[in-house]
Amino acid sequence: MRLIRYRFGEFVLDPAVRELSRAGHRLPLPLKSLECLVYLVANRERAVGRDELVSAVWGRADVSDTVITQTMRRARKALDDAGDRQTMIRTVPGFGYRWVAEVEEIDPAALAVTSTSAPEAIADLEIVDAPAPVAVALEPEAGSVSRRRRISRWLIVLAVAAVVVLLGFVAARIMHPAPSSTASTAAAQMRATVLPVRVAEDEADASWVRLGAMEYAADRLRGAALQVTPTEQTLHLGAGLAESGALDTDALKQLLARSDARWLIVPSAQRSGTQWRVQLRVLDSGSDVSVEAVGDTPLQAMAVATDAWLHRIQRASPDRAAPTALQERLRRIDAELDAGQLDAARAQIQATPASLRDSAALQVREGQLEYRAGRMADAARLFERALAQQPAAPAGVRAKGLMGLGGVALRMGHPDQAQAHYSQALAVLADDASNRDTSLLGNAYNGRGVAQVQQGNLEAAVADLGQARIAMRRTGDVVSAAMVGANLGRMEGMRNHWPQALQEFDSAIDVFERFQVNDYLAATLAAKAMAQLELVQPAQAWATLARTDALRGALEDPQLIAVIQNARATVALATGKLGEAEAAIDALAATTTQDLSVTRLRMALAVARGDVVGAGRWAGDAGARPEGQDASVAAIAVQAAATSTDAGRWLRPEGAGGAAARPDPADAFARAFVQHRFGDRAAALRAAQAALAIANRDGSPNDRVRANLLRARILMDAGQMDQATAVLGELDAYAAVDYRVAWLAAALYGKRGDAGSARQARQEAKALAGERVPGVVPLL
Repeated sequence: MRLIRYRFGEFVLDPAVRELSRAGHRLPLPLKSLECLVYLVANRERAVGRDELVSAVWGRADVSDTVITQTMRRARKALDDAGDRQTMIRTVPGFGYRWVAEVEEIDPAALAVTSTSAPEAIADLEIVDAPAPVAVALEPEAGSVSRRRRISRWLIVLAVAAVVVLLGFVAARIMHPAPSSTASTAAAQMRATVLPVRVAEDEADASWVRLGAMEYAADRLRGAALQVTPTEQTLHLGAGLAESGALDTDALKQLLARSDARWLIVPSAQRSGTQWRVQLRVLDSGSDVSVEAVGDTPLQAMAVATDAWLHRIQRASPDRAAPTALQERLRRIDAELDAGQLDAARAQIQATPASLRDSAALQVREGQLEYRAGRMADAARLFERALAQQPAAPAGVRAKGLMGLGGVALRMGHPDQAQAHYSQALAVLADDASNRDTSLLGNAYNGRGVAQVQQGNLEAAVADLGQARIAMRRTGDVVSAAMVGANLGRMEGMRNHWPQALQEFDSAIDVFERFQVNDYLAATLAAKAMAQLELVQPAQAWATLARTDALRGALEDPQLIAVIQNARATVALATGKLGEAEAAIDALAATTTQDLSVTRLRMALAVARGDVVGAGRWAGDAGARPEGQDASVAAIAVQAAATSTDAGRWLRPEGAGGAAARPDPADAFARAFVQHRFGDRAAALRAAQAALAIANRDGSPNDRVRANLLRARILMDAGQMDQATAVLGELDAYAAVDYRVAWLAAALYGKRGDAGSARQARQEAKALAGERVPGVVPLL
């Protein structure tokens, strides 16, 4: 696959690394503006409609004209093409845009511009039709290791899961690659959704025909330059359809509308004597037609039926040959893997004729099977055997073998090795000019991005995951693109770009809801709720998390269930729902071995209830802070500890991590709090001011609120009421939404003798208290 660069005038546009340069100098440009440029240049032979551009770049329909206009304005400004010039991007009134400048496609070797590192991700500064979120620094310096470790757990749990899903569901699309984004207008606008094949349940081959023949038909359509809805996405779309019996036409039309495809293809197959008969029922907005064909095998019949329908719409499949024995065997295996039937997939492999057992493609499939079964050593051995074959296997097979080794390395905790394998896969795909399968490219970028995250290389990870999302959108795989978007949201949080994180989460949630991807929907809702807590939006966080209630019955993964319970307990504590918090903590304790996570929550609950003895016991019994433990536990433990000795054990040693390590806002808060409780006031105030400085530089809004609340407490205890009131004034915007702020305001105004202000603050605190008691000092 050639990773094309585009040159126009003094500019070079490099889609692979998301970079626009002029005369050798990289230009800063928001991501969405750059993606619009890439799409317009790639489709420069025609005008691109507004809706098409929105779908390709944003992946959703609800994008306002204001956002689009501002995004294009920034793109034009970068090109010196603003105003009435329009020498590069021409507005087509009432329709959209068209690229009109001359473009030269160049290979990587022809470029004079080089880059020694992954480009920075430029934050999207979009205009949105909603109240402005709390502002945070868009490009802070690198955050501390502790903060990144704390938040990255949300990412890594699901990102590695995404690699598992994508590795398991990458079908053998090498024979019929997906069309590139430079395909003709007809190809770009002609998409089909192929449903699973309807076959009698008592048919011996039913298990593999249902999905295997479906994927085979989809590949023949891709070979005719049609876009086809990816398998997993289709399975979510058709989840409510009956697998046998008559299908309701209205239900099919509704499914067609949800799929955003032009055609909905409903295949069925049945054995007829020694042969197979396949029928394709094809619906579009104005017709409902059927095509039938007969063949010696299900795939032979499917090939004839599919080609007959392509002929009807005046398109031809370049592959007129009947399926080979190897192709049919791979389809049988893929179908069982797609359905999660690992034993059945293994039986299909073991039944493969000896003449086919040495196929590299078959060994890669067997490696994927062992990977999903958790046998990492066996999986690695099979992937390596496939890669060692001479002559070398086709590029797509080698790329999948390398990605398989990358997935194994991630699971085994070797992200540096994983990064190397995924980089090799990308190089293989780049060297293959005949392969246009961007789904493989997307999966390789996704895997390398996850490996970068695990090594703390966030900027490079953002670049890789952004490339993965672009590649997946080009194939129409909006579900996989949303999975990547959810991971990008987590990384925006790791970089303290919380408003951007919420935007990514909301986009992903829309897709997961639409396609009923319940596990990822629940996980992303939990991640969004935690982000809202960092933005000091506890009520919104609870409303977000409440949306997971309807999904509980559909969740099976114990690790995901633990993530949801952890988030539920954390948000319940922040909103004063102490009974809900206790129930979630108990449920978490019953399903997880993460004892310290449970301890953190139990300490927080005891402090919130005013249970001084219980809080102290939890903090003391937990012992010293474990090596590598994130600072959020320490920030709670020092508030729960009964003695200075217990509290001191939770502090990170000063200078830990080396001179280059940046202090974590939660660590700085914990140190200041210990000074406040067990040291002198002057030292405590200095430590609190230092904690605030760190929070302002590297923290979230919640970090800043917490540091300021501690400062105000110290000043109030020292009798410096004016200074304490000034600090509280900085937090006035949060008094109506955050119990901690309202409680401190009531205490401070009461101490000052300001009865009116104290009364108002008590009313605000009462409205936010939930089950918290006014006489108990709240957890910070």
